[in-house]
Amino acid sequence: MKTNSKMKNFLKKIYPIFGILLFYNLNPGEKLFANGKSFEWYPVGVDQYGNITEWINISSFKTLNKDSFRLQMKLLEENKVILGRLDLNCRNKDYYLRKRGKMSQKGNWNSITKGSSFEEIAKFYCKKTSAASNWGYTAETKYLWGIEKPNLDASSFNLQGEWINVYKNSSSEFQYNSNVIKSSDSVLAAYYFKKKLYKKNSPYISSKYKFGWIVVSCKEKLHSTFKKFDNTNIAEWTAPKKGRIGGGADAIRKAECY
Repeated sequence: MKTNSKMKNFLKKIYPIFGILLFYNLNPGEKLFANGKSFEWYPVGVDQYGNITEWINISSFKTLNKDSFRLQMKLLEENKVILGRLDLNCRNKDYYLRKRGKMSQKGNWNSITKGSSFEEIAKFYCKKTSAASNWGYTAETKYLWGIEKPNLDASSFNLQGEWINVYKNSSSEFQYNSNVIKSSDSVLAAYYFKKKLYKKNSPYISSKYKFGWIVVSCKEKLHSTFKKFDNTNIAEWTAPKKGRIGGGADAIRKAECY
């Protein structure tokens, strides 16, 4: 009896401790807020040395009007991370970036320059606006960018075809899978691309590779690629563009269209 009494007293003392530990491990408030504000940051910009300096929060996308949208953005400036809000007008082809901490709500709208991270953002998201045609999403080319989204990973063994080498040189490599899907005016194919990356003032060489999907026009020198954000369901066929002679799209067109 004395032993049971001592055990009960011991348990009474230790239960509150377990309760506190359990509360901090679960931290229900934090998890609820985390689920409500789950941010997915994806790199969109690099500096001259190849270091990532700009990210967008793909889960923060918000339509402002028929021509514009908003995204949360993160920037690296002078080794400090700065949060901001990006408003982009697809019809006017300009943007306004308001960095957190600035008192003034007013600012100049900047034109989207070619080759910038803002252009890459616009190319993907302007498809959702009424100004989509300004970014290459025209009715005439919808047979490329408007097709059904692939439901199979381009690196999947279920493709069953053979990988055909198009080119391989000191800087890059391109292959496509022979198990293509043909229509009257296009060819859909899985591809593999590898590129060597050289950083300025650095002796180190790294490689970047990816598997993806490409649809190639058989009636004009255009192609569209399928862009998907990793580990998400956010994906779109991008606006058609011209490829270089001897490139991957050109080789698929010559081999599979005619």
